[in-house]
Amino acid sequence: MFNLDLGSDSVAGPFLAWSALGTRDGAVPQRSFYIRSTDGKTPFDASKGLVFDIDAIKTGWQHSEGIAGVAPEWKWNQSVSQMMPKPGDDYKKGFSIPVALGGGKTAIWEQAGSSVWLALEAISPILSQRPDATSLPVFRHADSRFVQFNKGSTVVPVLELVKWTARPDALKEGVAAGIALEPTPAPQPAPAPQPAPVAAVVLDDMEF
Repeated sequence: MFNLDLGSDSVAGPFLAWSALGTRDGAVPQRSFYIRSTDGKTPFDASKGLVFDIDAIKTGWQHSEGIAGVAPEWKWNQSVSQMMPKPGDDYKKGFSIPVALGGGKTAIWEQAGSSVWLALEAISPILSQRPDATSLPVFRHADSRFVQFNKGSTVVPVLELVKWTARPDALKEGVAAGIALEPTPAPQPAPAPQPAPVAAVVLDDMEF
């Protein structure tokens, strides 16, 4: 069973992210996903489905100063089955999940905040129903829902399970993905012919 405690660095990108209100620069509309890379922000249609690598999921706490170009600080849980106490008032619950986007492409959904954490809470019961130890879930962005808090509000992406599937090649590593981990050795010349063996000499009653 997949045991996820909702308690309720970072891998190189590209990164998948959810935008509840849209980005300030207008590049991404509200209530949508986008890909963030060195090329900038690109809207991404997640309604077609994403494969979640739940074997590599991490949960923890994130602290961000909100300064462009400054990476947030993460404190990861030792295990997804146990949430550590909140490190400080400025930390938010978050997670990191490698995902397959289709077409052999991957990204890391690494994000913190109430909107994405509530999305993870919603799919947690589905993850606990994993049919076997190797299948991965395919989720699609089906909708979004407005959530009102005592102070403030947010918009949560609604993720719908499409199916369980075998691990795609894009989420495999090393030999499993057809990647040679060591350089292919150069062909070696054929060994030179060995001389015919010499008949053994029998030594009788010799002392050494």
